[in-house]
Amino acid sequence: MVIHLKGALEADDNLKAAMEDYSYVDWSVVTGDLAASDLSGADMLVMIQADPAVEYTAAELSALTAWFDEGSKLLWVASDSDYPDGQELRPPDANAALEAVGSKLRGEGGETQDPLVNFDAAYRVKGVSENCAPEYQFLVAGVTYAQFHGCGVIIGYLNENYYALDETDIDGVYVIMTTSDAGVISDESAPAPEAHSPGQEGAFAMMVLEEMPSSNYVIATSDAPFSHYSPMYKPELQKPSRYNLTSGNPQQGDTLFGNILDLAVRNGMGASISMLEDDVAGLEDDVADLEVEVASHVAEKTSLEGDVSTLTSEKASLEADLTAAQSSASTMQLAAVAALVIGVVVGYFVGPMIKKE
Repeated sequence: MVIHLKGALEADDNLKAAMEDYSYVDWSVVTGDLAASDLSGADMLVMIQADPAVEYTAAELSALTAWFDEGSKLLWVASDSDYPDGQELRPPDANAALEAVGSKLRGEGGETQDPLVNFDAAYRVKGVSENCAPEYQFLVAGVTYAQFHGCGVIIGYLNENYYALDETDIDGVYVIMTTSDAGVISDESAPAPEAHSPGQEGAFAMMVLEEMPSSNYVIATSDAPFSHYSPMYKPELQKPSRYNLTSGNPQQGDTLFGNILDLAVRNGMGASISMLEDDVAGLEDDVADLEVEVASHVAEKTSLEGDVSTLTSEKASLEADLTAAQSSASTMQLAAVAALVIGVVVGYFVGPMIKKE
């Protein structure tokens, strides 16, 4: 996980809290220019202009593109409103990053406020999850509200035309968080909003997910989870009286971030699982070959056992013949001895009798 806080001196308290809350994640915080080495092995990148005056360089965008093209990546690009205190510098750079990876999402040159559903001021928009696309309801599990402070609007860009995502569906693009139906568009500085008109009312997209080729995802938001004036992740760290559970304005920006982080982890694991499945398939082929070999050896063993059985029977038969032969030989020997004895006896008695005659 790489957090690019372009132009920051260090991680803010909100990011430090997230790093503690999700300590199982291998975090990397980059405050200078983003390089290819910073992205090596990363599954998720969050791009935030901490200093809106410091633009993304061509080298950074090239490193971003090369990393994204590896596949199974999640890129979160934070835009902003066009309020003229430096915020208006962020949307063009966010759009440059989105364009670099071929995304259909853009940050609009305008601002959205919500005079009805907010954190004690219309520009502190209380983003709602009730309009989340059905396909991605799991991203807003446990989330009713999340803060988008002084935020802009996320719109679509296709075939060199801009589209309001509250009016037009684009393939592969899914709205996650919006204003309430009481949201209002304003134009705070030039240029004019590309897809909406000042004063227009509706539920405007502030967090949008896009499915990209090669199992990639892009998330574009009209505010940032960290580093901006009052970020989405645990704004109660700066203003507990406004955002904590007893304030009457609790929000779940930290839960929303965690759900997105889980998506990135699953996506990265999906790539690893695919590789493991290929390894398993190879091992299964090896096992099949070994099973054929074993079956052949078993057949040979069975054949040899048959030969041994035959030889054992032949051996037993020969042993029986030998025993019989030995028995017959012993009988003949006894007969010969008996004949010899008889001969001697006869000779003993008959000899004298012959002499007397």
